[in-house]
Amino acid sequence: MKRILIFTMMLTAAMATIAQTLNIQVGQVIYQVPADSAGKMPFANASTLTVMQKAYDISSITRIYIDNSEVTDNLIIVDFNNDNTTVKVPGNIARKLTVSANKGHVAIVQDATVDEEITYQLQGQAENGSFYMNGELKASLLLNGLTLNNPDSAAINIRDGKRISVELASGTTNTLTDGANGSQKACFAVKGHTEFKGGGTLNITGNTAHAFWGKEYVELKKTVGAINILGAVGDGFNINQYFLQKGGAVTITGVGDDGLQVSYETDDDDAIVDDAENTGNIDIQGGSLDITTTGNGVKAIKAANDFGMTAGTVTINQTGSLKVDADDIDYAVGVKAGHNIVINGGNVNITNTADGGKGLSADGNITIDQSSATTVIDIKANGSGGVAEGVNTGGGDDKSYRVYINYSGSSSGSGPGGSGTNLWQKFYLYKSDGTYVGQLTNSVTKQSGYSSYTFYYYDFQGPSSDTYYFKSDNYTSGGGWGGGTTYAIQSQTFSVPNGSDVYYQMSRDGYTTSGTTRTFTLNNVTSTYSGSSDSGEDSGTSYNASGIKADSAVTINAGTITIANSGDMSKSIKSKQTVTINGGTLTLSPSGAIRVINNDASYSTGIKALDCVINGGTIGITVGGQCGKGISVGNNTTSNGTLTVNGGSLNVQLTSGATGYGSASAGNRHTAKGLKSDGHMMLYGGDITVATVTAGAKAIKVNGNYIQGTTSGTGPTVTLSTTGARYGTSGSSGGMGGKTTGQGGAAKGVKAEGTCTLNAGQTVITTQQDGGEGLEGKSGVTINGGKHYFKCYDDCVSSAGLVVFNDGMTVAYSFGNDAIDSNAGRSGAITIGNGAVLAYSSKGGAEEGLDCDNNSYIRITGNGYAISGGGSQGGGGWGGSSSSIGSSVQGYYLSTSNLSYSAGRYYSILTSNNTPLVTYSVEAGFSSSLSLFTAKGMTSGSSYTIKYSTSAPTGATDSWHGLYLGGSTSGTLSSFTSFSAK
Repeated sequence: MKRILIFTMMLTAAMATIAQTLNIQVGQVIYQVPADSAGKMPFANASTLTVMQKAYDISSITRIYIDNSEVTDNLIIVDFNNDNTTVKVPGNIARKLTVSANKGHVAIVQDATVDEEITYQLQGQAENGSFYMNGELKASLLLNGLTLNNPDSAAINIRDGKRISVELASGTTNTLTDGANGSQKACFAVKGHTEFKGGGTLNITGNTAHAFWGKEYVELKKTVGAINILGAVGDGFNINQYFLQKGGAVTITGVGDDGLQVSYETDDDDAIVDDAENTGNIDIQGGSLDITTTGNGVKAIKAANDFGMTAGTVTINQTGSLKVDADDIDYAVGVKAGHNIVINGGNVNITNTADGGKGLSADGNITIDQSSATTVIDIKANGSGGVAEGVNTGGGDDKSYRVYINYSGSSSGSGPGGSGTNLWQKFYLYKSDGTYVGQLTNSVTKQSGYSSYTFYYYDFQGPSSDTYYFKSDNYTSGGGWGGGTTYAIQSQTFSVPNGSDVYYQMSRDGYTTSGTTRTFTLNNVTSTYSGSSDSGEDSGTSYNASGIKADSAVTINAGTITIANSGDMSKSIKSKQTVTINGGTLTLSPSGAIRVINNDASYSTGIKALDCVINGGTIGITVGGQCGKGISVGNNTTSNGTLTVNGGSLNVQLTSGATGYGSASAGNRHTAKGLKSDGHMMLYGGDITVATVTAGAKAIKVNGNYIQGTTSGTGPTVTLSTTGARYGTSGSSGGMGGKTTGQGGAAKGVKAEGTCTLNAGQTVITTQQDGGEGLEGKSGVTINGGKHYFKCYDDCVSSAGLVVFNDGMTVAYSFGNDAIDSNAGRSGAITIGNGAVLAYSSKGGAEEGLDCDNNSYIRITGNGYAISGGGSQGGGGWGGSSSSIGSSVQGYYLSTSNLSYSAGRYYSILTSNNTPLVTYSVEAGFSSSLSLFTAKGMTSGSSYTIKYSTSAPTGATDSWHGLYLGGSTSGTLSSFTSFSAK
C-alpha cells in the first residue's frame, strides 16, 4: 500500500504542472479521470479510493498512471488484444456502469441513471472474445478495425432496446465470427433498432444461426461503406420490424436460409409493439444489395409485408432445389413479399436456376414504375418444373377433397320428359346403405370449349371405405316418360376419391329404369374439368418457375423489364388476378417444355393471368417452349379470362422451338398459341404482331368472343402470320372442299369459339400451309369497319354462323380453299351490307370466293361492294349453280360463266357511260366459274361492263390490297365481260 501512496504523491506533484488524464486500472478496465480534478486522491477509508464519485476497492487497483490522452466524455474504448484486452471508461460515467472484462470478453451494463448517449469504440482483435452491452438509452458503436471471434456465442450482443448507431470507421475492415452449436440468435445481435453509417467494411459470419439479428428496424445510411455476410447457418439478416437501405454495398453469400428476412414477429422475450414502425417492410432507396443463395427453398430477400425500391441495385443469384414438406412445397425466390412489391426505380438483376424458383413473388400486388428513378429489371428464372415427390396428394386424415357432379340437361331446363321439367335441380348425397349425408349446396362454374357447366360439390374430410350415390327430388314425367309417372331419381354408386378431386357428369339420356327408380350413369370427366396443374401450383404437387409472380394483380407503368425462363411450364409473368401494362419496355422469352400431369397440360408462357389489360408500352415476347403461349388469360376450368389491348406495341414470335405435342391419350393434341383467352379477347387499339412457324400453332385463340376495334371507329393494327403446317395425322376428305381429317390441328390466324366482330383497325393475316385459316369465328363473323387483308392457304374467313360485312374494306385471297366460307345453312349466311369485299380463290375446283353452300343464302342489305371469284358452289343438291342470290337492295350480277383473271391487271366495273364504280386486281391468275359483282350505285336492269388495264386507277378515295373505291381508270382499257344487273 505504501508503494501505491508514494506513486500517487508523485502523480499529484506532476499534476501541479501538467493537466493530463489519470488512469485507474482495475483488472482489464481503465477508468479515465481528469488528473487536475482527481489530484486530491481522497480516501473514504483505508481500503477505498473515491474519484469522480466512483469508489474503488484499493486492493483491486492494478495500476494508476497518467498518459497524454485527453478524456473524452461518454467515449468508451474497448481495445481487444486476446487476453490483454482493455476497456477505457470515462470517469464521469463510470459510476453509472457495470463493466467487466474476462480476457477477450467484455460486458457493460448501463444503469437507469445514464442520461447521455455513450459511444463504444471497438478495435483490435481477439480470437476468443466478445462484446456485450445492455441499457435503456440509445447508444453508438464505432467499429474501428475490429476482428472478433467468439467460439461460444455472439461476437457482439447489444441488449439495449433503443436506437443503436453502428459506425464503420472509414478505411477500416471489421470482421465478426461466432461459434457453432450455440444458443445465440446471431453473430451480431441488436435488441433495438440499428442504424449503420460510416465508410468502412464489416464482415459477419454466423455459425449457429443468423449472421445479423435485429429485433427492431435496420437502416443503412447513405454513408455506409460495405457490409459482407460471409456465411450463416440461418439468415444473413434477420430483422423483425423493417429494413431500409439508403446506401452502402451489401453482399450476402453462404447462407443456409434466407439472405435478408424481415419477419414482422419475434421469438424474443419481449413482444413487439404493434405500431407504425412494425411494418415488416423492406425498402431499398440506394446502394447495392448483392445476394447469392444455394439452399433449397430459400429466399434471397423476404419481407413479411411489403418490398419497395426507389433506387440502387439489387443483384441476386440463386441455385438449389425445392424444399418439400409433407403438405407443402417451398420454392427459392429472389424477392418474396408477404403483401406487395412496389418498384419505382433502380436496377434489379435476378438469376434463379432453382427448381420452381421465382424472381419476384408477392402474396399481394406487384407494381413496377420509374417515378423515382430509371427502373431496369432483368430476371432469368430458368429452374425446372415438374411434380414434387413426397408431398401429400390426398388420402391423409387431414386432407380435404371434393366430389363434383353436373347434370348436362339442367342448364337448359330440359329432361327426358320434355322441356321445363325440374329433373336434377337439387343434389343430395347418400351412402349406398341409404344413410343420408347432406345436400350439395355449393357450386362452381366450369368451362368446356365455349359452354359453361354448373358443378355441385361435397367436401370429404378424409378417406372412407363406404360407397355413395347422389339423389334428387322425385320426378314426375311428362308424355315422353309415360304420362305422369313419379320416379325416384338417383345416380349409380361411386367410391370416395383417393388423392384428388373427382368430377362426374350425368347425361339426361344415360339412365336405366327399374320399376319407378331411374338410375343415371356417372361419367368421370376429371381430366376435362379438374384444376390445371398451372393454377394449382401453390397448393398442389406440381410446380414451375416464374420471373414475376403475384397472387393478386401485376401493374407495369414504366421501366425496362427483361425476363427469360426455360424450365418446364415456366412463366415470365404470372398473376392470379389481372396483369395491367400501361407503359415500359418488356422483353419476355419463355422457352420451357409442356408437361401433362393427370391428363392436364401446362405450358411455358410469357404472361399468364386471369385477365390482362395492355394500355401502352412496348412488349416483345419470343416463345420457344413446346406448345408455349405468348399471353394466356383465364383458366380452362372457368368461364373467366379476358385479354384487352387498348394501346401500345405487342409483338409475339413463336419460334421453331414452340413445336406441337401429342399426349398419350388419343386425340389430345396441344399446340402453341400467340395470344390465348379462355374467355373473351378485345383488341381495341395498339400495334399487335403475332408470328408463328410451328405446326398447328394459332396466332390468336379465343374460347369466347373476339372483338377488334371500337364502335367509335378507332382500332388496332393487327398483323398475324402462320407458316406452320397442320399438326398430327391428316388426309383428304374430298367432298369437304379439300379439308383434312384426323387428329391434327391446323395453324390459324384467329380462332374463336364464339363470334368475331371487327369494328375498326387494320388487319393483315397470312397463312402458308394446309389447313391454315385466317379468321374463324364459330358462332359468327361480323365486320363493321376497318381494313382487313387475308392471304391464306385455307379459308380466309370462316364460320359455322353468319358472315356479315356491314362496313369497312375486306380483301380475302385463298390459294388452297374458299376465301369466305359460311356453314350457317340459312338465309343471310353471307350478308353484304355497306362494306366492301374482294374475295377470290385461285385453288380451282369447288373452292369459291363466297361459299355458303347455296347462292340463295347470300343477301345484299346495303349499298356496299362485293366482288368474288372462284369455283362453283359446293354441296350438291343445294342449288349451288343458281344465277340468283337470296335478296338484294341494289343491283348485282352472279355470273356462272368462266372468267379468266390475270395478275397485274386492274379490273373496273363501269356504268354505260364508262364511269368506274369500283376497281380491283388479283395476286394470282385463276379461272372463276362463279362470280358475284355488286357495287354502290348499281341498279337492277342497268347494263355494266368490266374492263381492265395494266395501270392502277388514279384518284381513288380509298384503296386496300387491290381494292380501289372511286377514282378514275388509267391506261388502255380492254374488255373483260359485260352484264345486266338484277
